[in-house]
Amino acid sequence: MHAEAALAAGAEAVVVGTRFLLSEESDAHPEYKRRLLAAHHTVLTELFGAGWPAPHRVVPNAATERWLGQDERGPQWIRALQRSTARPLSHMPAALTERATRSQRPGMPLLAPAAATVEDPVSLVDAGPLYAGECVARIGDLRPAAKIVRTLAGARAGA
Repeated sequence: MHAEAALAAGAEAVVVGTRFLLSEESDAHPEYKRRLLAAHHTVLTELFGAGWPAPHRVVPNAATERWLGQDERGPQWIRALQRSTARPLSHMPAALTERATRSQRPGMPLLAPAAATVEDPVSLVDAGPLYAGECVARIGDLRPAAKIVRTLAGARAGA
């Protein structure tokens, strides 16, 4: 359901993170944005759970192609490894976490939840999560955040 339709139907709020991720001002890596604009579906997985073992919705990339197979959540042994290392990994110094994330490759079984930003190497787009909501296939362009807000505000005013 579109945000406008949900608000018109009486919803008090909508989640619009993917729409703002695809704003001109978003700090997401340009290739990450390009992949989202080309996406047709998402998967609910736990693959990128090193230090954060929880389900997350992503657009498929080389890492999901390598590891997910028949189980979108990810192999049981990877999920067990993530749960067992969650506490120590969540307490790692930020500089060490950033360095480890930037060196990720799709074939590594312990993938961190950090998404690629403009400062990251393009390789992180295939080795990190490409977070996106189920609505991603309905978003076809980058827009200024102000225009997104005006559109949403107009939808709410018309409800």
